[in-house]
Amino acid sequence: MDEEIRQEDAGLRRHVLARMPAYLATAIGGAVAMGVNAPLRSPDDLIGNTGSVAIVTVFGALIYGMIWARLSGDVQQRSRRFNITITILLLIVVAAAWVIEYIGEISNTIRYVIPLAGIVTISASVLSPIIERWRNSTNLIWIALVLTIAMLVVGYVLTVNEFGFNPEPPSLSLPPPPA
Repeated sequence: MDEEIRQEDAGLRRHVLARMPAYLATAIGGAVAMGVNAPLRSPDDLIGNTGSVAIVTVFGALIYGMIWARLSGDVQQRSRRFNITITILLLIVVAAAWVIEYIGEISNTIRYVIPLAGIVTISASVLSPIIERWRNSTNLIWIALVLTIAMLVVGYVLTVNEFGFNPEPPSLSLPPPPA
């Protein structure tokens, strides 16, 4: 019984570690994109904010991690095929941004989406093979977990503060007397 539990644990660990290089690389790119998000003019402030960048990056990291785990071969072959695949996904995102801006008539979509998607894609492309060499480290799981939670918390806090969803209670004092 104990051996079965250990084998399942080892299988789950192997499963998670196989996805970790691309997941971490994408999450790092997402953290950078959250910082770059501030000076960009978003198409809609309620949708295009730091919190939404964090959430989209976590979903993107999950997808990139699944793609990375499905590829076989040595690191160079995997990296080459991974880069081709994520470049195609980036082109799909660019096409979607174009459709939203010109057909959906929502301005600034292309100027907002392309830099952020480019940062995340380039980060995943460059860092995934590097992190792959450290893949057997259990610490990668903890780093990924802490980075994901930190991104989501920072995104939430910045979004709440930016839009005043959690404002301080209003002051009930009387206005100053006229002079």
